[in-house]
This record gives sequence, C-alpha cells and structure tokens, in this order.
Amino acid sequence: MHPATATGFAALLALIALTACDDAADQASLPRPAAEAALAREAKSAAEAGLRQSLNAAVEIGEVQTFPQSAPGSMAVCGQVALVGSGQAAPFIAIVNRQPDGSLAVEQHVATERASATRVFVESHTRCVASAASGQQRTAAPPRLPVVPTDLATLTPAPSAAVARIEAEQQTVQGGAALRQAGNMRAHPNGGGDVVRVVPRGTVLRIFAEAPGGWLQLGATAPEGWVHASMITRTGAPAPAQTIATASR
Repeated sequence: MHPATATGFAALLALIALTACDDAADQASLPRPAAEAALAREAKSAAEAGLRQSLNAAVEIGEVQTFPQSAPGSMAVCGQVALVGSGQAAPFIAIVNRQPDGSLAVEQHVATERASATRVFVESHTRCVASAASGQQRTAAPPRLPVVPTDLATLTPAPSAAVARIEAEQQTVQGGAALRQAGNMRAHPNGGGDVVRVVPRGTVLRIFAEAPGGWLQLGATAPEGWVHASMITRTGAPAPAQTIATASR
C-alpha cells in the first residue's frame, strides 16, 4: 500500500472510532464537577421513576438531594415520598451507579415497615452527607451512628393487582388454621402492611384465601387480615363451607 494511502486510511479509521463514541464515553470525558452534575440529574430521574413503579401508585416526591459517593460514577439520592392523597410521607434512599455501558443500576430502599425504615435511616446517615465523597482512607473507626428512633416514619404501598383482585373477589372458606405462636395479622400479604391486630397463640381461625409468599387470609367469621403460614397449623377438619366477601383492607 502506498504510504500516502496508508496514512489516509489510518486517519479514516481514527475518525470512525471518534464518531462512534457513545454517551458513556462522553460522560467520562467531562470534568469531574460536570460529570457529577450530569449523573445527579440522571440519578434523580431514575430514582423517582423507580419509586413510582415499586409503590404501584401515584406518588409525591420531595426534599430530594443528591450526594456523590467515593466510588466514581456513584450517587446517592435521598428524599421523602408520599402516596398521593394519603398525607403520609416516609424517607427513601437510592444508590445509583453508572455501568460501563453507560446505563444506570439503581439500588432503592423505601421505609415501608420497621426493617426497611431502619435501613433507610442507617444508609442515609452514611451516604447522604457531604463527606460521603471523600476518597481519603480512614485512619480510625468510623463515627458511631445515632440511635435508631422508635418512631420511624413509614408508608404502606398500594397492594399489587393480584392482591387487589384476591381481596375484591368473594372467597370460599378453605379450612381452618390454629396459631402455633402469637403473631401479627396484617392488612396486606406482603409483610409490610399495617398490623390489624396481634393474634394470640392457640387461636383457631378460618382460611379464606392464599397469596404468593405463603400468606393466608384468616378470620373468625369473615376475612380480617393476613398471617404467614409459618405461624399456623392447618386444622384437620375444614371450617363449614361458605362464601364470604372480603370486607377488610
């Protein structure tokens, strides 16, 4: 190949490679402050979209702040979320990481019951602070976290379509259940529903429906709430067969 031709071909390859750079490469070429600002905008949008999807309802999102993390391409999004019209707000945190292909991976936590509320509280005090982006090595033990409050705010997500259908349909009594231990009866079969009441050990109730995850809808004469199957023993003789409309929620 003629030297001039080879030089021209190499230049053409370089031009093609340059024009083929995707958004991820463009982001990587930005100065750190500009790259962080771009990631903050995308992370906020991704977190808000994830909240609407996971809570299966129209939501109001406020007090949103973003905090760069020590790892490059990592951002914490913190704020408050409430179901529209409920007047009940709870904190959330989303950890957003840019992947090598330019996409975003979102790890999201919402305070819907005690365990998740505690995690959001701890993660927020660790990540939603200006010092979270510090790349310096710790020379001493990290500071102790504040004591977790006993009255952490939570919200109850809307039931899934499958659960709503179960609760709306008429349920036929499927048998009986005796509580092996005292346990919480919840409004929804997801472990995060409000506690309707605490059922004493030895109580015998009727089973009206079953939901994924091992949840049983129980009640004395009508459906009252959901209890996990791990806490009950099915009675040998089913309760008298009857059809009762689910009335509780």
